[in-house]
Amino acid sequence: MRVLITGGSGGIGRALVDRLASEGHEITFTYCRNQAPAAEAASRTGAEHVHYDESSIDSVAALTARVRAGAFDGLVNNAAQVWRRQLLLKTDVEAFVGYQVAAMRGVFALSNAFAEEAKRRQTPGAIVNVLSSVTLGIPPAKLTPYVTSKYALLGLTRCMAVEFVRYGVRVNAVSPGMTRTDFNAELPERFVEQLEAALPMERLATPGEVAAVIRFLLSSDASYLTGANLPVAGGQAC
Repeated sequence: MRVLITGGSGGIGRALVDRLASEGHEITFTYCRNQAPAAEAASRTGAEHVHYDESSIDSVAALTARVRAGAFDGLVNNAAQVWRRQLLLKTDVEAFVGYQVAAMRGVFALSNAFAEEAKRRQTPGAIVNVLSSVTLGIPPAKLTPYVTSKYALLGLTRCMAVEFVRYGVRVNAVSPGMTRTDFNAELPERFVEQLEAALPMERLATPGEVAAVIRFLLSSDASYLTGANLPVAGGQAC
């Protein structure tokens, strides 16, 4: 299986690169700012690493061209835009709209190119979009652009699932709860403990646990699953 993973230099993406590469699959992953970790992961796993900035039109176009030429069997849209916590009333409308464009442009372009290639080659494939547990219930405050983009991606996932199935392409999503990654490493431990205590499983996920679910959705074991959003959130959606 040949898979393209955006945002593969850290956290869930890196765990997925490790998992798939260890199984002998051919992996291409992208990075934006983490050049050194990306190079280390590529050297260790034999995967190909490519610079990609989903907020750049030129960068999206270049990666889209790679999809059209790459004969990929799987696409994982995992790259995400960073947003500082900020009250909605203090959020500039242009910043809000710009965040949505940056968050959605690459997913839209890469997924369409993937489906077009599957149609042209008459080969099946799978797309997995990485959402967030913010889509599972009451959203957190001060993260409106991020939350809105994840709901938009959920809608796009379902629309693509309906339209791409005729080309043999399954489209699903995962919504991880807070995961123990470098992205969350600076959170106060007391805050993390409170989050864990509120979950039925009483702990956060590991990146490897989320990667395992994505791996399942990419595989033929999920051959009758499309349009789903799987909560990998320790029972948060119960």
